[in-house]
Amino acid sequence: MLRNYAAILDRCEPFVIARRDFSSLLPREVLGFTLDERHYIDPQQTRHAEFMQLLRRLDELCFGPNGMPMPSWVFYDCAVMPGLFFGFGLPAAEIEPWCRQAMHIPEGYVGLVPVSQFIAIPTLENANMGDTPATWLMYSAESINQVSPGFAPAGLLRLTLALGLQMLPMNTLLGTTQWRSHKLSNYIELGPLELVTAYTPAHTIPSTLSFRLARDRMDLLTLLSSPGKPPGAPPPNDWLNPDDPQALEDLQKSIEVGDKVLLVGQPQYYGSEVRVPLYRQRLAT
Repeated sequence: MLRNYAAILDRCEPFVIARRDFSSLLPREVLGFTLDERHYIDPQQTRHAEFMQLLRRLDELCFGPNGMPMPSWVFYDCAVMPGLFFGFGLPAAEIEPWCRQAMHIPEGYVGLVPVSQFIAIPTLENANMGDTPATWLMYSAESINQVSPGFAPAGLLRLTLALGLQMLPMNTLLGTTQWRSHKLSNYIELGPLELVTAYTPAHTIPSTLSFRLARDRMDLLTLLSSPGKPPGAPPPNDWLNPDDPQALEDLQKSIEVGDKVLLVGQPQYYGSEVRVPLYRQRLAT
């Protein structure tokens, strides 16, 4: 199944970041891909400080242009302390000079340079005292190809997402993204996404959606081998214009009164027009 990703697996090295007391609970094999102890990084050891700063810099490059970079304290408090990271890196010696400058790679640094990362943090939903959290929020997913297309092999974000999700002791995935983000297409490939919010004024960007996907509805094989229509999705019975603020607010109101809304396919582009296929199950009155 991973043979189509040989260009990534042959060239890039995986890494897993989790606090020492949590990393022992994580699998050492995902989708037939074996990880050994050298791939596991304790973010609270000072010898990994430069690598952690490079991770934050990658996040800054990917989200800074949208006005959403994470300060170091937010990165540590909200992602490193509670969460889990999975990603791929390249040896510093293989990084082009222009990318070294963009990534702020320290002079003389010879370690691994992250080129993708997936971050997830546990939530209180379905949590029981003493149990491993069952519901996780996908905090971030990013690739150097977002800011420099072609620098790393194609499919890097998709493989990072699939393997990162497989690492999680999860029953339910939560996530947020923007309606016009290219990442929405990757998330839809996981399965039909249930909308939690369609319009989110509490977010820096109100045209942000929140979604939920149960693990038993998630199909990582489709994500990796046959990207496109989410598996098991019902046919659409409505279409959304995500560039229409009033349409987003109206959809949000219907969710708040109890309507169930699923994202069931890829956004469709007609010139400058965008339409997202939905399946709406209205609350019986």
